[in-house]
Amino acid sequence: MEHDLVLEGRVVTPDGIQDLEVGVSDGLVGDVGAGLRGARRIKTGRGLIFPGFIDIHVHLREPGWEQKEDFRTGTRAAVHGGVTTVVDMPNNPVPTTTKQALRAKASLAGEKGVIDVMFNGGISKEKPQSLAELSEGVVGYKLYLSETTGVGAFPEAELGQVFGLVAKTSKPLNLHCEDPSIIETMGRRFKGDTRADVYCDIRPPEAEVESVRKVVGALRETRGLRANVSHASVAGTLALVREARREKLKLHCEAALHHLYYNRKAMLGNRLLKTNPPLRSDEDRQALVDGIRNGDVSFLVTDHAPHLEDEKTSLGLAGVPGLDDYAHMVSWLIRSQGVDPAVIANVTSANPAKQLRLRDRGEIVQGRRADFTVIDMHSPETVRDDDVESKCGWSPYDGKEFPGRARWTISGGKVLMDDYELVR
Repeated sequence: MEHDLVLEGRVVTPDGIQDLEVGVSDGLVGDVGAGLRGARRIKTGRGLIFPGFIDIHVHLREPGWEQKEDFRTGTRAAVHGGVTTVVDMPNNPVPTTTKQALRAKASLAGEKGVIDVMFNGGISKEKPQSLAELSEGVVGYKLYLSETTGVGAFPEAELGQVFGLVAKTSKPLNLHCEDPSIIETMGRRFKGDTRADVYCDIRPPEAEVESVRKVVGALRETRGLRANVSHASVAGTLALVREARREKLKLHCEAALHHLYYNRKAMLGNRLLKTNPPLRSDEDRQALVDGIRNGDVSFLVTDHAPHLEDEKTSLGLAGVPGLDDYAHMVSWLIRSQGVDPAVIANVTSANPAKQLRLRDRGEIVQGRRADFTVIDMHSPETVRDDDVESKCGWSPYDGKEFPGRARWTISGGKVLMDDYELVR
């Protein structure tokens, strides 16, 4: 049999790195082995062949904030970073809390996106029961426990009710965990303080930990719910997640690229790094890296939140982009932090697919979608703002050198980045 495409090289499998050939036919993985024939062959050489990366936490900004990002530019940034599936968050100017808003967003993504774009449904604090009508069109839900871009905080007193409503859909719930009362108190305490890193004190670690503690308490009353703490940033959150798992609660957490790479001292030299939750101590940063390594952290995400630079500086908006740099950070975790590539494949591909119940992707096995990310671990690259595909036009890693980068990004058998170059 001749396949449409054969990838040849070092494939990252649950059992380690193996020299294999992977045949692709009709957008699916065919044979995996040796001696395969194909109309086209890509010899990846020293590259690592991963299942296509799945980023479960991005903000592609459309509709409503197209000046920052849209589905075309955002998905091209994803391809640049080796990401083949993204899950978009609901906090647009018109939040994705109704069927009408979801249909409008899905139509735009289908027309402009170059990879698979999936959606988290928003939960209206005025009418939380309406979340059920979104169930067929979303892969999960997002709940904000503190005010963030485009959405207010959901009342803590109603957590039990909304947890029960989401559990009935069988979809996972993603939670932005920061306690608004602590943030309000600290905001008053530090009012007028102009230090570059004061934001880290206004939204302190205890705001996140206390919020996660309340989530765990509500989960004990709704044991069927699958939940995920979005962008965990402190060691205390990881401890609570471990405790919840010992109780057999279905709780996961994710780590965002910027929380793994930077600590709060970085804000002293770069105010663009303001984000929710903010950067933490180096001890917390290292705890997150260790959490990737030991399984405490289930998902590696970008929390891609593009704002224009002048918005960041003039309005003090929180959020940083990240999709262009996903593969850069994977290479850093492997080469500089000693994380096993098989572990990386779990947090980037296998675990997200399981959490979202996407049975057609997440592993390189026969019959799955032909989604691949090939990273050249021996091709150092210095990030430059001029090179990003995101419409926002900047990267939080500008000037930083990474040990490797994405060389091929393949989605559904279609080569979207070919030997370092995006297909136009």
